[in-house]
Amino acid sequence: MTITEGPHQERSDAVVETTPAAALGRHVRTTSGARYAPDAVIAALVGLVLLVIGLIAIVRGGFSGPMSVPVVKVLGFTHTTTLGLIEIGLGVCLLASGAARSRASAMFFGGVLGVAGFIGAVQTKSFHTALALESSMAWLAVLAGAVVVLAALLLPRFAKRSSTITQDFR
Repeated sequence: MTITEGPHQERSDAVVETTPAAALGRHVRTTSGARYAPDAVIAALVGLVLLVIGLIAIVRGGFSGPMSVPVVKVLGFTHTTTLGLIEIGLGVCLLASGAARSRASAMFFGGVLGVAGFIGAVQTKSFHTALALESSMAWLAVLAGAVVVLAALLLPRFAKRSSTITQDFR
């Protein structure tokens, strides 16, 4: 287990020294605490945005008929219920990756988002009927996926350790 993972670590040591004048008792307590992972925050934010966009799309599109009809607008981009469900799935996965602070899963799901966005941007006509996917929305997905992957690869994680020493004289 590394310093950036796992529960808070506590250690207590009691050292008793005998001096000619009086007994001296000393208690030392060391506690390590706060950790910060900016890459996990970025993955969670991208996941949250995808989740909200997907939820809005399925609420507007509904499940009363075929999932490719009606075509609705969300933030100026056309969506179908199917595209909303795909966004919800990737959003939940990225949100869970951020909550778990898992670099590997953030890179995986960020890569899936980026590759799917690239395929959608290059083959927009293939997905126009089923997903109502626009090229500009697909390029935004590529950008979001690239940001998540690069953040997971390049951003350092921070850990703050603190120590407290308490001495009791008897």
